[in-house]
Formats: sequence, structure tokens, C-alpha cells
Amino acid sequence: MGILTDPNNRQRTVIGKVLINHYQKISWLSYIAGLVFIFVLPHPLYNNKTYFSENALLPGLVSGDFNEEKEALRYFNDLREENARYPGQAPFPWLEAQFKQLGLDVYRQEFTLNYPLANSSFSGSNVYAIIRAPKSASTEALVLTAPHRPPNSPHQSTDAGIAVILAAAKFFRRQIYWAKDIIFLITEHEFLGMQAWLEAYHGVRYGDGSIVPGNLVGRAGSIQAAVNLEISSPDITHLNVKVEGLNGQLPNLDLVNLVNRLTLREGLHQMFQGVEDHSKPDTYNGYTRSLKTMLNMMTSQATGVPSGNHGLFHRFGIEAVTLEGVSIKRKGRMKGDFYTLGRIVEGIYRSLNNLLERFHQSFFFYLLSSGGRYISIGLYMPMFGLLAGGFIFTALGLWFKLLAEKNDQKDGEITSVPVPALVPPNFTKVLPIFVIVHALGFIAYANPITAARFGAAFKIGPEDSIPICLGSLSIMVLLLPFLNRPKLCLPPRTWEVAKCVLCLELAAVAGCMSLCNISLTTLVTVFYLPSTIAIYPAQGLKRCVMLLFVVLCHPLVLAGLAAGVDTVRTFPDIGLSKLTVRSLEAWRRGVLFSIVDSYIYGNVLYDLAALVLFPCWIMIYLICSSSQEEENTEVKPKTD
Repeated sequence: MGILTDPNNRQRTVIGKVLINHYQKISWLSYIAGLVFIFVLPHPLYNNKTYFSENALLPGLVSGDFNEEKEALRYFNDLREENARYPGQAPFPWLEAQFKQLGLDVYRQEFTLNYPLANSSFSGSNVYAIIRAPKSASTEALVLTAPHRPPNSPHQSTDAGIAVILAAAKFFRRQIYWAKDIIFLITEHEFLGMQAWLEAYHGVRYGDGSIVPGNLVGRAGSIQAAVNLEISSPDITHLNVKVEGLNGQLPNLDLVNLVNRLTLREGLHQMFQGVEDHSKPDTYNGYTRSLKTMLNMMTSQATGVPSGNHGLFHRFGIEAVTLEGVSIKRKGRMKGDFYTLGRIVEGIYRSLNNLLERFHQSFFFYLLSSGGRYISIGLYMPMFGLLAGGFIFTALGLWFKLLAEKNDQKDGEITSVPVPALVPPNFTKVLPIFVIVHALGFIAYANPITAARFGAAFKIGPEDSIPICLGSLSIMVLLLPFLNRPKLCLPPRTWEVAKCVLCLELAAVAGCMSLCNISLTTLVTVFYLPSTIAIYPAQGLKRCVMLLFVVLCHPLVLAGLAAGVDTVRTFPDIGLSKLTVRSLEAWRRGVLFSIVDSYIYGNVLYDLAALVLFPCWIMIYLICSSSQEEENTEVKPKTD
């Protein structure tokens, strides 16, 4: 602790001198090492194969008895007829009738969404049935769920998944070994129906209360795990396992391993991020596939948007995954059927039925380079430490440099006992600037509701009015340093103190975020650390280049670049003009959806961008746009 508590220049430590003289070089070296480390993570020499930590699961050790494949096919055909007969409505009366014929407790829940950005509301329904455990007092439960998607839905159909649920309910109803209640849930309107059902089941409200869930008449025990099915046809060759949840939460790795193990046992191939595991991960092709899979997972996790309905279970301490059916026409790939799907579901729930306590043995924080290899928190945190270490090195180097300059000035004065300074000079001058920029961030955070109401007065939809208002706020911030009134700029000779405090704030934010969403933290650090380290007051061409780089790091610009990259990946063959139009449309909708997700589900991505990243970007811009300062003159000792 001597480096922090004794900054006196006469007793300055070696570490302190190195930081003062070379903090920028050390920061860049740490950043580059962190970037290189990212490409090391997916290599099989660094990561590990997945394994079971919870021995009570006992996957695949019992003989499967599922024999309702003919009933599943009948349910599948009947459901498609119902969808064709009533294309604009969910066939919930038919589903209720099927569950009641099986002798289950069947209930329906109604819910309403009051759209937060417009004066409109939507309604929907959920249907669920419960098998009461014959060997327990309804203290624990499992959930098997699927969203209903009408024929005109942009997403793939889930008719086969619902048929598997009905067939599994018929098969499970006859068994006597269940120690947990089993809930069969069919939801409407994707995430909305699932969020409404979970809020009503647990008696809590999330977001801003836009969803008004109806009361649940029937309940079961405390939910231990859930599986969501997104299967359009029984003729599939792969099961794609989706794990990303709300705000980057992940299920326990044991549940992922359980699904993968039983999928392989029944003859289907496992997939993760839509990519099949490579047979030789230590080869060049295997490494590139693992790297692509890991980066795809990090990109999906960083958005905080669940990859399926399972992602809304995680905040309640419920481990859940989504199984998506994928069909690939390739030689040697056996197609599945309802018998195979039924056996997989049976095996999963018989293993979950063996659990004596909640999942806790395996990892909750990890990255997956394939369905069978994982990178634990102990392996990826060194990468993050190197990547974000530049914030700490720069903050400490500037702090000690400023203290050393102040103490050197004191040494020139005639005092009997020189007292070393512990706070850099002009520290209090930059604090009001930080308060102002965070107030601007709060304005951006509260802007969408006002912008939507203002746009409605001129018959402009929120998808247009909100980006316009956010863009106008950003342009106003760009002009503030150059206006006479109002004017926002750093006081003279304070840019180093401001940069030091900025690095401390970004280091604290990155450190906290890394414990819950490492992917989002990594992306933020990759873009914001170079601009934070490199900026300083400059003139001429250097200043123009820096300002251009800083503008590219604006949260809205980064969102636009991400939308453009995603559009190119999705539509690689369209022309430049169409690509530009679709990229702008994707950017506009992405901004709107992040705001709506914040209000309805509690997604923190927009909150983080408005309350943290936007104020930090303003500080970076103020430092870059401040006037160049003259060199400090040496203070000579006073003489009589």
C-alpha cells in the first residue's frame, strides 16, 4: 500500500516512477495482450471438455418407455388444421380440450400489455396444465413449454413442439415415479406471454409495470427447471441448444450438458449457435469454427436479449434452455421423428426428477466454444483483466503524476515539514463537469417517453421520434464546447484530472459488469479503452482525427455499426443502396427495441448506454475538444 499512501517525491517507489513515466505504454501493452488472449480462449489447449458435476442427474441410465409417437403425429396434424381454420387466433380452446381429455388440471391466464411508448394496449392468453406428483406434496415443479406461433409469424412454426408437449403429457400422466409436479405451458406473443405467466406465478412485477398479468387459479410447487421447445417439424437432424437469457444470464452448465448428452444418445446431432461441433477441434478448421461460435455467443449475450422464452426464467433462479429443431440436408445425417423427440424429452425430465436440490454444482458463468467445450470464469477473467487493465494503469499513472507535480512544487517552498498532497490539483474543478454530463445522461435515459408523446402530437411514430430526439441531443452535446451560452467545457489545466477520474469510473463499471455479463463488458472495453487512453488536447490534423474517432465511439454510432454488420451477415448478396436502407432500418428498430425491452422486461442495455456510456463519451469528447495547454513551468524556490 505504500504506492497509494506515500506519494512523496523524495520517497517515491520504483513502481510509482514506472507508472508515471510509462503508464500509456503499459496500458496499450495490456490492451493488446487482452485482445490476443481473446483468440486463445477457444483453443482446446486452453479450455476444457464439459462434464457433469451433479451426480444425481444420472442421464440416460434408465430405459426409455416413450411410445406415444403416433399420438404426437395426430396432435401435429390436428393442430395444423386448427391453425389453418382460425389463422388469426391461437387454438387455445382446442388445446384446453386436449389437456382435459388427459385428465389434467387445465387453466387459462389472460394478460394485457399497455405499450409504454404509445397510448395503446394488447391482450393475450396462456394455457397451462399440471400433473400433480403422486409421491410429493407439490413442493417442487418442472416446466415444459412452447410458444404458439400463428401461420403468419416471421419465426419458424412451433407446431411440432406443441405436439411433443401433448404427447409427453399423455405419457407422463400414466407414470407413477414423478416426485415433482410437471407444468405444460403454451404461451402467446412470444416473450410477453411468458413474462406475464412468470410474474403472476411468483407474484412480482418487473420493468415499469407495462404487463398486467391475470391471476393464476392453479399453481404447483417451486419451479426447479424448464425446457422450451421451438420445433417446427419432426424431420430434424439437429437440436440447437439456446442458453442466453435476459441481461446475459446463463443456465447452469449441468442442464446444458444433460440436453446435449441425451440428444447424442438418441442419435441426433447437437448444435450451438447454429453450428455443429467439429470432430477435430485442435485443427485449424476446428479452431476457426470454435472461435466463430464463441464470438457469436458473446455477441448474443452482450445484447441482453434472451435467445428464447427460456431466458426469462433465469432471473427467478430457474435453470432453463430452449431446444430448437434444425434440419440440414447432408449425407450421413439421420433424421429424427416424434419417437426420438419424445425419448429426449422423457430422458431430460426423468433426470430432472432425480434432483434432490437446485442446480448448484456446475458453472453459472462461462463461455461456450462449442456444445462440448466450455471456458469457465476462472479462464476468461485473466483475459478481461488484461483487456481492462489499461483503465487502472492510466488512472494510477495520471494520479501519481499529478501528485508528483504538486509535491515537487511544495518542495520549492520554505516549510519546516512538507506535507505530501494526497489529492491531485484541480480535482474539485472537474467534479461539477461530471455531475453535468451524468445529468445529460439522465436526460437521454428519460427522453424516450417524452419523445414518443411529442411525436404523437405530430403524428410521428415512436420508431421515428425517439431516434430523432436522441440524435438531436447528441448534436447539441457536440456543439456545447463551441457555444458562448450555454457552454460546457473543461476548465483550463484540468484535462489530466478529468481523464484520471474517467478511467476510474470506467474501470469500476467494467469490473462490476464483468461479474454478470462478460460479453457486454468485453465489447464496451474493446471500443472505449483505446479512445480513453489515446485522447488529449491536440491541434490541427491530430485533433480532427481524434474527434472523428471519438464520434465513432458514440453509443448510437456503435449501435448503427453493429446493425450494419448484422445486416451484411444476414443479407450478403443485396446491393449497396438496399444494404444501406436495411441497415438504417435495423438501427432504428434496434434502438427502439432496446428501450421497449428496458421498460417491459428490465433489460439493462439501454439503461447502461444512457446512464454510463453516454456520459463517459461526453467526457472523452470534452477532453479531446479542450484547448491545448502550455507546458508547466518549474516553480523555483523562494529566496530572500
